[in-house]
Amino acid sequence: MTIADRIAFFEKNFDLIGMGTYSRGDKHFISDGEVRLCRFCQKDEKGTTFGNESHAIPECLGNHQLILLDECDNCNTFFSEKLEDHLDKFTKPYRIAGQIVGKKGIPNYRTNNKKNRIEFNDIPTIKSQVGEEFFVVDNENNEITINLHQEPHIPLGVYKALLKIAISIIEDKNELSAFRQTILWLLNPDLTLSVIKPALLLQAFVPGPRPTDGVFVSLFRRKAGISGVPYAVFVIAFGNVVFQLVVPSHIDNGVSMTCQLPFLPSPFEIAGWPYGDLKFSSYDLSGTEKISREFPLVYSFDQMVEVAPSTVKPC
Repeated sequence: MTIADRIAFFEKNFDLIGMGTYSRGDKHFISDGEVRLCRFCQKDEKGTTFGNESHAIPECLGNHQLILLDECDNCNTFFSEKLEDHLDKFTKPYRIAGQIVGKKGIPNYRTNNKKNRIEFNDIPTIKSQVGEEFFVVDNENNEITINLHQEPHIPLGVYKALLKIAISIIEDKNELSAFRQTILWLLNPDLTLSVIKPALLLQAFVPGPRPTDGVFVSLFRRKAGISGVPYAVFVIAFGNVVFQLVVPSHIDNGVSMTCQLPFLPSPFEIAGWPYGDLKFSSYDLSGTEKISREFPLVYSFDQMVEVAPSTVKPC
């Protein structure tokens, strides 16, 4: 499909029910907070507490602004410990590549044998001991390939964490009823159970300098009278990566498992991106066992400057 075809597909089939870009600055609150009712467990202030500041999008992805008032402390703790930990480990290489400032700054990286690392101070610094193959220099093409890996994570936990973000950014509470069964599934700690197979994550990687300032989100809901497409589609972009996934709903009746969706065109495609074409891929996040995969990062450089070894602190 051409870019025009993909735009036309979304315009024909979906309405936009949530969108925004969030980084640092004045906080934006979802829900007025006058009647505190958790949108997940459905408990009010008589049955739970609302003392924590719940970020609708995890801080690790660069959101320090969007706050969800109708998420109780128990659900906030559950999602943080049971789901967001998998998302944190899955996205860490992406956040290193995009130099995303999370709750504790840009994440550093160290290999398991502690002989190689990436640190972020004024500039990113790559350190590797002699004999290691942590990075490979291609002098002919002025490129460095850094051989990272994702920390062990459960793929389905990653998918559920992304769905939790999609439901968190909905401001119109009337839209939530379509996701009640999905919310119950999110609250189930058993990561061997799924309501969508395959749990497909579409990805676009944008080469060059970080194109997204903060984290961008958009949620699309199927238009009335339309059939044959999923009820909801979620897009999230941070650093150099854009993710797209189906948000399952009981209204779907299985459509979300069989429909082949095009990727929503990004501004970098529409306007033309001077640093090269976007690279598209997909991942099946249906897995329920911990995995860790290799994650090579390729950086371009203008020149290499030799420095005295005595000026470099050891790993």
